[in-house]
Amino acid sequence: MLAPWTRHHAFTGFPDVPGPIRPGWVQLPGARVFAIGFFLSSRRFMQIALADDRGRVYATDEPNPDLHGREPEFFLFKEGEWTIPDGPRLGHTAATGGRTIRVAHGGVVCAEANGVNRWLASWIEAGRRYTLEQLRVTLPDELRVGLEYRDAVTVAFFAAYLLPKMRGLLLGFGSGNIFRRLEQQAPLSAIRDSARDAAEARAHGLRTSGLEDHAVMLMREIGALGNLPALQPDHGAEPMHLITSELSGNYFLTWDTSLPFDAALTSMRIEGNLNRFAQVSSWLETNASHGIEPTEDTVSQAQAALIDQALLTNPALSAFSRTEPIDVLHGPAFGEVNRLISIAADTAQRIARANPAPQADQPHGEWVLRQTLASLLRRLRLPYRFDTDFRDDLEAGRLAIAFTAAGPALMPASEYIADTHDWIDLDDAARAQLSARYNLRVGLMMAALAFGASPLIREVSVIIDSIGLEEAIKEQDSAIKAMMSDALSTFEQWHDRPLDFAGGKASPKDGDQHGNPMAIGTANGPEPQGAPADDEFEQLMRGGGIDEVTFAFDERDGQNGGQGGHAAGTAIDEQLERLRTGPTLTTLATVTFTREAFLQRLRDDGLEHPDETFAMFHAAMTIDAEHGLAPTPTDLTIHDARFEPRNAQMAPESQERVLTPAEARAMGATDTFGLAIQRDDLLAYAVARFHELAADDAMPSVDKAQQAMRLIDRIGDPELTDAALEITAALIDGRDTPDPVFEAGARLDDARVKARDLLFSGQVDQAVEHIESVVAALDEQFAAGDGVPRYFNSYADRVIYNHLFAIRDERTVLIPDNLFYAHMELADALAQLKGAKEALPHLNRLVAYAPSYALSHLKLAVQLAREEDWDSVRAACLNALRVSIDRADAGYAYYRLAQAAWMRDEFAVAVAAYMMSDAVAHNQVPSLGEELSEVRGRATSQNIPIPTAMAQAQRTLAEHDIPVWPGTEVAPIMLRAARVGVDQGMFVPARTLAVAAARMGEQGIDAVQLQFLRSLNA
Repeated sequence: MLAPWTRHHAFTGFPDVPGPIRPGWVQLPGARVFAIGFFLSSRRFMQIALADDRGRVYATDEPNPDLHGREPEFFLFKEGEWTIPDGPRLGHTAATGGRTIRVAHGGVVCAEANGVNRWLASWIEAGRRYTLEQLRVTLPDELRVGLEYRDAVTVAFFAAYLLPKMRGLLLGFGSGNIFRRLEQQAPLSAIRDSARDAAEARAHGLRTSGLEDHAVMLMREIGALGNLPALQPDHGAEPMHLITSELSGNYFLTWDTSLPFDAALTSMRIEGNLNRFAQVSSWLETNASHGIEPTEDTVSQAQAALIDQALLTNPALSAFSRTEPIDVLHGPAFGEVNRLISIAADTAQRIARANPAPQADQPHGEWVLRQTLASLLRRLRLPYRFDTDFRDDLEAGRLAIAFTAAGPALMPASEYIADTHDWIDLDDAARAQLSARYNLRVGLMMAALAFGASPLIREVSVIIDSIGLEEAIKEQDSAIKAMMSDALSTFEQWHDRPLDFAGGKASPKDGDQHGNPMAIGTANGPEPQGAPADDEFEQLMRGGGIDEVTFAFDERDGQNGGQGGHAAGTAIDEQLERLRTGPTLTTLATVTFTREAFLQRLRDDGLEHPDETFAMFHAAMTIDAEHGLAPTPTDLTIHDARFEPRNAQMAPESQERVLTPAEARAMGATDTFGLAIQRDDLLAYAVARFHELAADDAMPSVDKAQQAMRLIDRIGDPELTDAALEITAALIDGRDTPDPVFEAGARLDDARVKARDLLFSGQVDQAVEHIESVVAALDEQFAAGDGVPRYFNSYADRVIYNHLFAIRDERTVLIPDNLFYAHMELADALAQLKGAKEALPHLNRLVAYAPSYALSHLKLAVQLAREEDWDSVRAACLNALRVSIDRADAGYAYYRLAQAAWMRDEFAVAVAAYMMSDAVAHNQVPSLGEELSEVRGRATSQNIPIPTAMAQAQRTLAEHDIPVWPGTEVAPIMLRAARVGVDQGMFVPARTLAVAAARMGEQGIDAVQLQFLRSLNA
């Protein structure tokens, strides 16, 4: 029984509450909590829950329970604040004079048994008065609008949670329920359950959102609610998986294995319709945040359909997030495309400000333009998936952009007619016309972004390609369908594919492999030999003696370095190349827009008449009988040389020029030869240059000989130097120069073949002696002159070496690649056959030849650990960290450093290094977790303080002069060199440098950087 003075409130008008029972609340005296329950009479109250003043509700019938550490079953949370027009939505009279009010807004949530919170409804609050929105239950305004806090919490608890739960209908409202299922369930299961939720809610008299009904219609239209044999779950596992782009917010459906053509096409239709639904939801949310109608709480299915059609008709409307609403129910607002120009310009300014130019004369050069356009294209929110690529020559003011079209097969099959309030089916011709206009408008949008990204762009060429969906559908040819299944699988993987250098001179010589050095070989060198997998470190952890432990174990079971990702990236690139060059990819339209005329046309017409706009600029396109885009022969391609800076794809070894001051500062070199890493290419250039000199009749023979000698001295190769006399004599005599025979590499290859033959015949010592004698002779040959013999795995390694290791006026001489590989092969073999000590001379030679290559130091660290030389292991790991440009290398260096620190009884450093290893390259070393647990246990047993959080670990490393990757001196070197390389049109080294810079950046190699890197290809 309640005392007469107890504050309480009993509600009337609740649906599905029988007889005299009324929901309500009772304020508990002297407490900041109130009871929620049922009034059985005016003074009899039955408590079922307790709520506090922070929106949390706990299910309990005790008036004074211990709530410490207990999670609430139901709560209201704040999401943010809006400024909206004052009026009836807040329980006030309609605003006059445009009066606005600041409101808080948030969600109504319940906790589920699996620990996941379920969104149920929403609320807004102004002046301590609440309005409940997006409820499934229909409530009169007095139970929903202008409620004080306790009323709002109580009504929300009963209307959104308890009463629906008692009826088995605990469902969130509208799109919130659909998004929840898409997040928690497999896509087809989520779609079908959402449709059932809407049907069940409607059958029980509950409210459904107009957007929710429209989403169900979209899925029914493409057959997602029917029988889809190839997409059905197999023992609970669906072949499709749904991911969300962090950049655009778009949904992508991925496939475990190749799907049959029809199933793959259905998957893409589902994906497109999900994105259409999500775009309408985002549009309504923007309306809600500005107090504009309709919102999801009020939208009808017809209005949702009209918004969807408007966004599809004018894709510029939702291409990027909006801060201001716009009415699309009374017109498609085609002029909104001009907003994209400003967005692109603002993006370029932001990128330029965040990354000041190393050379003051190029604040908005090629690098800023390409980063800007890559960011814009990957953030572009379109309903249908597309692949895109671009090239440009900023100095010439030319840019080309290509993208894959969304064909008629993906277009809507029906349309809502507002005038008649009817749905009509769209025939093939209508869908083809819709597709054509959609793709032409997307092309105009991309051109607008390109012009906005830089005022220096004077021409933009747009190329619209088809991946062949329509051809496969029309032909009904099984071979074409099989080809399209592979093509769609490739297309499906593009958005999330691993990095690949696409071969060529820019590729690292080791195939871009990183991490455990015992699982890494080189692209042209020996296969990795590994080390004995004898669990020796585990013996140490279990208490084994130091003398019995060598740490020479192999983590091959759990660590693939970079090999898996590289191989996958290569395969996908090969498939994409087949797609681009094969019979499935055809060009539908090409056009070149000029800046002033294009921008004026956008101001005048926007996206209203895209076909006319293309025609104005003499586009090459064919409209078929169904008013769709048909394949059109064209010579225009983004790979034309005019869409890249002059000589951009020329390797440093293939040109001899002095670098500009900006280039020299960034690259640490005075000329292009100072960036060379390929000995063979350098020698080939020299031989070709000698022939050019010999053929120059205008140049005096003495000058020819002097130029040749300067080139020979600059390269410094011993074999080239040996041929100098013969070359200069020919030039002086007026004869063509001979072609020197460079046999060092071939001699070593022959020796390696012979050594392997001896090894396989059982003559181990003779094999080692033979190859070592040839290797020693070559070492001596390349060390004989005044040059410094070096090996470089990549252009990034060369730039690091130039900045950190090269001395003033040093003449660096490139050794044959196979000389480096031979030392690596010998080190691995001797470590296996005779122990780590015998391998150390070759490992030290690797470090001497390649001090800027992390693998050299990591291989040395592994074998030094077998010798239990922990001070030297520490030094080798620090050297590796200093030059690491990949997180796998850095992670493995920290791992070995942690072992060395442990064995030196530096427990805090050991724990910190283990933590950094896992943070930098998670799950790279399978045994790391067990080792870290063991060292923590030992430190704790000795009362030794150790770091427990990552910030403490990083501080511990810094206090011991250990680099905290990626914050090393190399990171700014890579970024500066990459930017200068791109700005100056040196794309061959710039690609590798840009990869290194991105990997050491905050975001790593994400979709934006992949798009940027693609733009540097030929």
